[in-house]
Parts: sequence; C-alpha cells; structure tokens
Amino acid sequence: MKLRHALIVTPLLALALAACSGRKEKAAPNDGITEFAVNQTLLTADSNYRIDTDYGTVYLELYTSLQWPKTMGSYEIKTLRDSILNFAYSDTVSTSAREAVSRFVHDTSIVEGARNIEPVDTLPADSMTYFNSVTASVIDLDEEMVTYQLTNSSYLGGAHPLTVIRPFTYDFAEGRVLDFASIFRPEVTADSVMPIIREALARQYSVPVNSLERAGFFVNQITYPGKPYISNNTLYFHYDPYEIGPYSLGQVDVAVYPYEVDSLLRPAVKRLFDQGF
Repeated sequence: MKLRHALIVTPLLALALAACSGRKEKAAPNDGITEFAVNQTLLTADSNYRIDTDYGTVYLELYTSLQWPKTMGSYEIKTLRDSILNFAYSDTVSTSAREAVSRFVHDTSIVEGARNIEPVDTLPADSMTYFNSVTASVIDLDEEMVTYQLTNSSYLGGAHPLTVIRPFTYDFAEGRVLDFASIFRPEVTADSVMPIIREALARQYSVPVNSLERAGFFVNQITYPGKPYISNNTLYFHYDPYEIGPYSLGQVDVAVYPYEVDSLLRPAVKRLFDQGF
C-alpha cells in the first residue's frame, strides 16, 4: 500500500514534511511505516497597474501563487520544476521560480495597445479592472508520483472571465510528465480510448451514452482524449470550457477507473495505481 497524501493548498499553506535519506526507508524495524521526504515552499506575488489604451483607461491586476517543490524524496526533479514553470507561465528562460514569478507580475503585455503603464497600490472600485492570475498547487502526492493543477484565470473585457486548467502527473521513477503516449501502450490509439471516455462521461452525468447532448455536451466534439492525470487512484481526462461543452458547463474531468483501461496501460503506469486491477 502506497503512502498517499491528497493535498488542498491555500495561500497560507506551504507543505513541509520531515526529511529522510531514502525513497522508502523504514522508520523502525517491522513497524510498517515508510517515510518520503517532501519539502515545498509557497511563492506568491501580485502587482496592480493603471494603463492607458485606445479605448480608455483600465486597471490590471496580476496575481500568482506557486507551490514550488524543493525536494521530493531523493529524486532529481529538475524536469518537474521546468514543467511547472512552462505550464504555469509559458516560461522556458527563467533560471529560478522567483525569477519566473517576478516576470509574470511585471508583464502587462496581456493588455493590447497598452501605453502609459503606471504601477498603483490599489484598484479603484468603480474602474474597468482586468485581471490575470496563475496558481500552481499539488492535488495528489505519494512516493511514486505527484499531480499538480495549474490554473490560469483572466478577464480582459467581454461577457465573462476565462479559466484554463492544466493538470498533470509527474512520475518520479521515470522522471517525466505523463501524457497519452506514455500512459498507454504503443498500439493504443485515441480512437480505442474514446468509447471508454464517453461511457465514463455518461455515467458521471447520469445519461445514456447516446444522449450526452441532453447533459449539454457538444457530442460532435467529444472525439479526442482530454488532458490526462492521475488522482485518488483514478485516471482523469480534463476538458476546459468550450472544448466539449458550453461555458456554462464549466470544467469537465472525466473519471476512468483503472480496471476500465487495465489492458491498455503501460506496465510502468499500472504501478501508480494501488488498487482497481
């Protein structure tokens, strides 16, 4: 049985667990307890700006919260760190998390035609206020893998804000982020997985598979797997608003249980689940 931690992160939480030297070192002979060293820090920053544009003066709020891994067991986690910065900020140049965070809260290019950009301490209550926020937090962790959720929410005018979520699972032993190709056997195609995803989606929304439109889905768009990740011993496929349904449907995470894809998974991925086969 794996030592599993389901984590919910708030801006006041920085996860820090006691250090140990090995991957699964017993705390004492025959007591059945294992230890896995985890050390993380929470980086937050925000900046406000007054910006003149061709269509008037607007205010912009930039905010980010980043749960940053310092150590996870005795594994080398550079690829994990690089992936977090890339998925969170599309940043491939910063040499540290602090540099990436600073770049983000000082980048006003999200506002088109911006000029006369002035930092401000507060945002007027009656002003046109845009915002862009990025958060990165752990949603599942054990001694085999960690799953992050990167959330980008922005508003630049229009009917409503837009939120995009990028969940991903990192396999410590393999040293990589899991994607469709690394989760499924080489011969498995998206077409062979989609019937399973549609069945799982229909189950979640309590409709027959041939009546998914009754639940509000764009049936002709449910043709490709969403972003895969593992959490709570379940394989999820994530879809953002508009991908397979209207904005009002929100984020959709289709839960597929291990036994439903047993024959399709690579052996290295099966070990990330501790039951269900």
